[in-house]
Amino acid sequence: MKRAFVFLVAGPSVVALIAALTVVSAGGPSGFASFLATIFFLFTFAVAAMAVTIDGALSCDFSIPLRASLTAIIGAAASFTLASYLFHCLLPPLVLSLFALCGAVIMGACSLLAHDYGGRQRAAVASAV
Repeated sequence: MKRAFVFLVAGPSVVALIAALTVVSAGGPSGFASFLATIFFLFTFAVAAMAVTIDGALSCDFSIPLRASLTAIIGAAASFTLASYLFHCLLPPLVLSLFALCGAVIMGACSLLAHDYGGRQRAAVASAV
């Protein structure tokens, strides 16, 4: 549950907040900032949905640094592919490569945040003793 929350709620929310704050601090209208934040939230949600499945599958077999790196690579590939498909006629290739960089950073950070660093296993059902 923690992994799904971090990837599907916290990650896209941070991206949307950063996008909105960037537009507002640059002097853009607040209506455009909320529209751009919504677009980036949905875009990041789609990428995170792909990355959370991969990260969940890798969580049992790989160490934390390797899993975070592989999840970051998946995030970069997914975000670049999705951005190229959606925005290929609107944005130059350099801007599309920034989508890959941001996807790698966000999905790698989500992978690190979703790990249980306490090392304890939680019981699925509490004992009645």
